[in-house]
Amino acid sequence: MNAVLDPAAVAPVPWDNGAGFTRELAVAHGPDGKVLWRVSVADLVHDAEFSRFPDLDRLFVALGPLVLSIGGHPTTMGAGDAIRFAGEAEVTVRPDRPTRALNVMTRRDAVRADVHLGDHGEPAHPGVSLRIDVGDRVAEVHLETVLPNHTDQPTRPTEGPR
Repeated sequence: MNAVLDPAAVAPVPWDNGAGFTRELAVAHGPDGKVLWRVSVADLVHDAEFSRFPDLDRLFVALGPLVLSIGGHPTTMGAGDAIRFAGEAEVTVRPDRPTRALNVMTRRDAVRADVHLGDHGEPAHPGVSLRIDVGDRVAEVHLETVLPNHTDQPTRPTEGPR
């Protein structure tokens, strides 16, 4: 995949809990209609509680300084720092200033994800599923389906889970 997705080209939509906004870049559903994976960029402008997504795991990549609290345990993060957590976890964010974060959600036990941040102009690494412009870097998202009979072809719905 050589094309680079631009979050600015996607209209922001409110989080399910109304506490913030995100730009959904791509999503894939299984034959049962449930999300297999979803990639979005969240606008983080104030302290907020995350929406909960049971049965999904999150790979969260901070694009600016912030404190992410998972189950009441704070983690200070800088641009490019990543952390994984369960989608049903109680999570809050406290940005030092308005920033963004790359959020990759995957259905537990069905899909695995990794993210590599590289420079603009750098060729895509082998096996990259998506490339995303995250400002001064390009995020390469690697998605691997680990269960048979699931599709990993992305779609961009006008409505869907956030």
